[in-house]
Amino acid sequence: MTDDSDAAADQAATVLLLAPEAGSTAGVLSAAALDDDRPDRVVAVTVTGTAERWLDGWNRRTQSDPAVTCVDVDGATRSTASESDRVGPGVEREHVADPAALEELGRTVSDVLQRADDEGESVALFVHTLDDLLAHVDEATAFKFVYTLGEVVRRVDGIAYFHLDPDGRDRETIENVSIVCDRTVEIDRFEANRSPE
Repeated sequence: MTDDSDAAADQAATVLLLAPEAGSTAGVLSAAALDDDRPDRVVAVTVTGTAERWLDGWNRRTQSDPAVTCVDVDGATRSTASESDRVGPGVEREHVADPAALEELGRTVSDVLQRADDEGESVALFVHTLDDLLAHVDEATAFKFVYTLGEVVRRVDGIAYFHLDPDGRDRETIENVSIVCDRTVEIDRFEANRSPE
């Protein structure tokens, strides 16, 4: 794992997580990014991937058991009714039908984060993936979304990880997103799939 910032991890509220293949390993990447610092609640925003796949990766990689909320974007086009039985007991689910409706998505995520804060829970947010959002909105809109969620995360004293595949984006896009993030961390395929010790 490489980190382009010398700021301490506990000072970063927003992290740009550069890693390949988020669709198949999103939950694994999330667990790898946290290392040993486990929050009380994990909030996963899944766009083209499913909540079930994210949770499967998370459960394979982590040995902790925080509360989980999945914000499933575009779930109406997938079989969310049958999937809700497969994500497991105790996993909260929220749905946003349109991946281009970033204002609705932002409100939904903000509400989840605020509820966690009201309950006194520490929280980590994972957005998997900005690549999928950029397929539905322009770069300026996605940039504003990252900035706005970063402000919400700061307000609840949490941390947010925004995934971007460095192989699928030009350097300018990566640099533009990194401007609104406190840190940029690169996780390679080997590190993401490494078993916890």
